[in-house]
Amino acid sequence: MFKLLKQKYLKHTSIYQFYRYYKYKYKFYPSFGATGEDVLINKIFKNMENGFYVDVGALHPINGSLTYNLYKKGWSGVNIDMLNENLKFFNYFRKRDTNLNAAISSSSGFTKAFIFETGSGLNTLNKKWADYWSKKINKPFLTQKIKKTTLNEVLNNNNVKKNFDFLNIDVEGHEVDVLKGINFKKYRPKLIAIEIHTKNTKEIFQTQTYKILKKNLYELISHYYQTSFFKCKNFDI
Repeated sequence: MFKLLKQKYLKHTSIYQFYRYYKYKYKFYPSFGATGEDVLINKIFKNMENGFYVDVGALHPINGSLTYNLYKKGWSGVNIDMLNENLKFFNYFRKRDTNLNAAISSSSGFTKAFIFETGSGLNTLNKKWADYWSKKINKPFLTQKIKKTTLNEVLNNNNVKKNFDFLNIDVEGHEVDVLKGINFKKYRPKLIAIEIHTKNTKEIFQTQTYKILKKNLYELISHYYQTSFFKCKNFDI
């Protein structure tokens, strides 16, 4: 009823324009993501107060986080980072969450991690990525042998429901291996945010990441800077 009245009587009045100005000035979506990606996530889930997320390569509980806004509105979930030192902050600021020290890949066992420093967004399991950034920023990295596991095992071990709401994957060039460790026949996150590094947007459609998600009935709905957003086929936005 209100929508009809607004459309017919209010929408073109000066009072309504002032209302819109103050609405967007004081009721906006704050961003904690590195480049504002979480604004779109907030809009997609704006009517959901108790959702569940899984954040792979979480790094920091607030700075650069695509899940902190969701946590603030009542969500909870699983945060995963391969450096135990980073989880100290999660255990303090994200006490409702399950915070796990794990390197996520396509199989379980041991692997090499390439570490620039604690808290660095460049730490990775991808040697080519580490070599590229080492030359670019003129900084060496350390190589550590660490345990790895699959996201499937993490989800199983933590009793995550099959159609949980949001999956974020930010693992610096190791994203395809993370996807290969998920059983998409069992787990169907409604929305997936994942980094895809290409020179231009048309190259996204040629990447393994896109092809894997398309094969598993995920639709690319947006791309912002380095992050692509895929929604499950039966999830209506």
